[in-house]
Amino acid sequence: PGTGKSDPYCICEVLGKPTLKVKTKVINDNLDPTWDHEAEIHGYAPGDVLLFNIYDEDWPKSDDFLGTATLAAENFHPLGFDGEVPL
Repeated sequence: PGTGKSDPYCICEVLGKPTLKVKTKVINDNLDPTWDHEAEIHGYAPGDVLLFNIYDEDWPKSDDFLGTATLAAENFHPLGFDGEVPL
């Protein structure tokens, strides 16, 4: 932290269901992060769209919003997803 690079993390939620979400770990000092994160969101229903919001952890200040992306259900359900999601 504090080197001019981002300390990004991602919050993934089910679009339209903001209580259904997971958060990745923070990757310090990285402008091109790869999370390789696996999670299960309890309450997900087939056809739901995933929303990815990316933030830069800026403690003790408020975190900065960096970007967003969505992933339609047909791109990951039921076989999962392996790839990159551009912001």
